[in-house]
Amino acid sequence: RGKRLVPSRCEIDPRGLDGVLSHAFILERITGGLARFRIAGSHASDLSGLELRQMPLSALFLPGSREVLSDALQAVFDEPAVVRLAISSPAGLGRDSLEGELILLPLRSDLGDVDRVLGGLVLDGKIGRTPRRIEIDGQVRKSLTGYAGTTLATKPKDETPAAAKTAPERPTFERGHLRLIVSND
Repeated sequence: RGKRLVPSRCEIDPRGLDGVLSHAFILERITGGLARFRIAGSHASDLSGLELRQMPLSALFLPGSREVLSDALQAVFDEPAVVRLAISSPAGLGRDSLEGELILLPLRSDLGDVDRVLGGLVLDGKIGRTPRRIEIDGQVRKSLTGYAGTTLATKPKDETPAAAKTAPERPTFERGHLRLIVSND
């Protein structure tokens, strides 16, 4: 994104996502905190057992996690913010438990609105019987407002009194390894 707040959708080059393309996707905002797949990598399609193009992202999630997902998408579009979600898919008949991470990165459309998302979805383990449904276990949000035109070494000074600061909730991972998803911000 360079010194801009959010990069444009047309600047995304699939060749730059070599090696993680199967885990990547692009969403388009429908309304509020609802977005549908424009492009979905094979990992998300394998989890659902369906072609996901034009389907809402919420179709992958259990009903209890859809409100949290909607709130996270609203933050990505409106602030804009980068959101990382710790996710899992419970075990069941013919299904092992899966754990992983989902990242949502805001993008501008050709008209300049922040109404696209570049995302990455990783659930480690054997997928088993489909469709798999995902639940959200934790999240971390980073607002991009205030960081445009600055480098990481010269971020704007935080004027919030120390007593008013609270640490953001961090996802917990019990597995011995993680897959790195880079947002380059």
